[in-house]
Amino acid sequence: MKKFSILLGMVFDGIAIFLSLYLSSFIKFKWGIFPGVSPVSQQIIVYGSFVTILYWWIIFALTGAYRLHWDRSWADEIRMVFKPIIAGFVILSLFAFLVTPEASIGRWIFFVYFALINLFVFTARCISRLLERRLAKKNLLQRNILVIGLGKSARELVDYLAVNPALGYNVKGFVNPPHPVSNPYITEKALGDISNISTLAEQYGITDLLVTIASNFHDDILSLLLPAVQSGLKVKLVPDLFDVVAGHVHSTQILGQPLMELVPDRLSFWEKLVKTVGDYLISLLVIVLGLPLWILISLIIVIDSKGGVFYRQERTGEGGKVYRIFKFRSMVADAEKTTGAVWAGKDDARVTKIGRIIRKTRIDEVPQFINVLTGEMAVVGPRPERPEIIEELRTIYPFYDKRLTVKPGITGWAQVNLEYDTSIEDVSRKLTHDFQYIENQSLFLDLEILARTVVVVLTGKGAH
Repeated sequence: MKKFSILLGMVFDGIAIFLSLYLSSFIKFKWGIFPGVSPVSQQIIVYGSFVTILYWWIIFALTGAYRLHWDRSWADEIRMVFKPIIAGFVILSLFAFLVTPEASIGRWIFFVYFALINLFVFTARCISRLLERRLAKKNLLQRNILVIGLGKSARELVDYLAVNPALGYNVKGFVNPPHPVSNPYITEKALGDISNISTLAEQYGITDLLVTIASNFHDDILSLLLPAVQSGLKVKLVPDLFDVVAGHVHSTQILGQPLMELVPDRLSFWEKLVKTVGDYLISLLVIVLGLPLWILISLIIVIDSKGGVFYRQERTGEGGKVYRIFKFRSMVADAEKTTGAVWAGKDDARVTKIGRIIRKTRIDEVPQFINVLTGEMAVVGPRPERPEIIEELRTIYPFYDKRLTVKPGITGWAQVNLEYDTSIEDVSRKLTHDFQYIENQSLFLDLEILARTVVVVLTGKGAH
């Protein structure tokens, strides 16, 4: 039903987009209010109006517009229409100038088209919103949730959801907070404790957790966050006074109820699709076009030192799944036979002559494009770490598992800004960059990281 609602919303958008250009063209070419305008056939107007639907669908999809509307405020809806249309018109203007610099579209009709598409698309989104809320009222479009906490905030939140069934939140039950509540406002029996979240999520088909314990209980939030992340749940936190004063309450809301999303899904379905398709295309291009170079490097590795061409190693990927990565071997064979899993030092004696070159230019990572093709990695993302080292990092950084909420990448924000990890102390700086990437994911950021990676490969800058 969710996919049906989104597709229906796209159909409404398509109708609005078609009418916008059709009426604008009709005003320009048929009304006779613009002197000196050459006539255009009805067929061309209709055909052009249909063609623009695909263009605007792509623009809206790339900006994350195609998600359910039911818990957006009207102000959010206006912003989700106005900003992409501004971007789309900038692109249209540049394209029109580059193709026919001497052509003049006409300033007034340009403004008419801009006004009509904003009006019609916003109207289409309003229809989609009302339809989604109607489906939610009929229990055809719902999200199953658990409420963490038994206090006053939990009671107020549940009461609010009860009188607003159009929001589509189906409260399956309550979970005991980490600390006992002296005067609980919730009389229903709790379904379990935080340690049972993964089991409860599977049992009741939970998609979201609404947390009503104070956010300054950092250890409590972390103990809740980690199992939720592993279960693929969205976690929203009811803010306390500190959060409001500090300005944290801006990421999401259920109509009038402000909520902070702890593990937000930064990319829309369409952005994820573009990223995935891009990953496959880039991987194929790198492997196929660079094949002569990879064969040459393989021969040099074999000549330079004893051992195989490739090095396979266990790494932890998205959701804690363990897999094996491919790398060009840059160290002597059995480099960790006596030491176990350790970081390579800056002037590590185990690194071979050719290994120093391919490590400096990151060429040793190229075989991991095979891991991208198998779906275990992305081109851009936090670098994957070894399972045994992750166990150590979890004891030092309790929030480390947040790094496992996205696919690991061949290159990432930390890799284009920092050197290789050589100790546990380096991880703190690396985590900061990785979290910055996770919190600000976008296709444009990925493009920037790819561009900076090319500089690293060509110059060795930032990689030592």
